[in-house]
Amino acid sequence: MGVRWPQFCLLHATSWSILWRGALRPLCCTFDVHVCYHAFAVPAVGIVPLIPGDDRRIRPYVEIISPVLLARPEAAVPHTFPNRLRPAQPRLCLHLPGEWDPSMTIADTILPWTVEWLVAYEGWRATGTWWAGGHGTERRAA
Repeated sequence: MGVRWPQFCLLHATSWSILWRGALRPLCCTFDVHVCYHAFAVPAVGIVPLIPGDDRRIRPYVEIISPVLLARPEAAVPHTFPNRLRPAQPRLCLHLPGEWDPSMTIADTILPWTVEWLVAYEGWRATGTWWAGGHGTERRAA
């Protein structure tokens, strides 16, 4: 991460989790970003270990710390998941099921997808149109 994204610093790391924080400025605004990955999930009934090939429960998540993501008068911020711990900081929906798995590096996938999401967000705030991919669409090849 440090080589590809030197503006990100490691805040926490164990053998099963990692947390980075850094700034991204895709267009006009600088965003303070948290990127977190846990190798297991902790649902209400117990701990669920990483299951190779199953990204439904275990995937990196990205939260925008500041500025607060703002809805438009006619719509909530698209392509986000609720964050029960910090409701003002929804988690970004960055990929469709099956597009990411734990063999992929976060620096080469999640961070570029975050930049793409932030560009789409800034455009959506200005125009009301979400120009990036998402639910029911396919990511365009680079």
